[in-house]
Amino acid sequence: MQIEKNVLKKHRVIKSSILNEIDEKSSKILQILAIGDRKIDSAIKKSNINRFEAKKIIKNLIDKNILIKEYSREEPIKKIHPKQKIKKSLKRYHISHKIKFKNPFFRFWFRYIQPNIKDIKEENFQKILKNIEEDFENFISFIFEELSNELIKERFNDILSTGSYWDKKVELDILTFFEGGKVLVGECKWKNSKICKKTLTSLQKKCKVANIDVDIFALFSKSGFSNELLKKKDKNLLLFDLEDLKEWSTKKSPYRKKEKLPYSFEF
Repeated sequence: MQIEKNVLKKHRVIKSSILNEIDEKSSKILQILAIGDRKIDSAIKKSNINRFEAKKIIKNLIDKNILIKEYSREEPIKKIHPKQKIKKSLKRYHISHKIKFKNPFFRFWFRYIQPNIKDIKEENFQKILKNIEEDFENFISFIFEELSNELIKERFNDILSTGSYWDKKVELDILTFFEGGKVLVGECKWKNSKICKKTLTSLQKKCKVANIDVDIFALFSKSGFSNELLKKKDKNLLLFDLEDLKEWSTKKSPYRKKEKLPYSFEF
């Protein structure tokens, strides 16, 4: 297995070459971010590190190009008139931004390797590999979401903004605003079963809760779609599968720059 050969057996080389400047507290926060909901406030709370110090650590990791701050697109609560009273629960609520790893390998390392470094040093590889195998679908699902968002950028040239969306009530994998006012919302499913109409219905309900008027719904699936969805003739519904991503990824564009990563490996 490539992970055992290129990561587990080379963990000392990897750590010394790209992760040697990560101290214990930074490592703790990175591990939480690698397995959690990526919200800054949640990570700080779980770390049990002083809030001021934790924020400083996160800023330092962003400056080192290990993390990227993903700003919430939720609109702040606005008073309709000056005397309007706001519920106590809403007064306490504040918008939380998220964090993502600049390089997916860093996320892999702090999700699977760093928390199990003792077993790896003792070469208990089978235990680690089993853990990775059982959880790997969850790890890949976020990457699939990011790639799906990139595909949207490739297919449309009149985008104002696109990315994930979250607020106090719902989370959406993709929310895209176009020039002219049109809105696209997407759901990404990395699972070994076809997406059925139930997923679309659930997505539509989430948009109503978030008070988002949607013109186009887009579904992204690892394993394809049910016949009911495939036969659904709706110009406002887009269906994408792995073949679409494969076609996009193999396109050679002179404008797409390849980033040189500090370390890479094959699964």
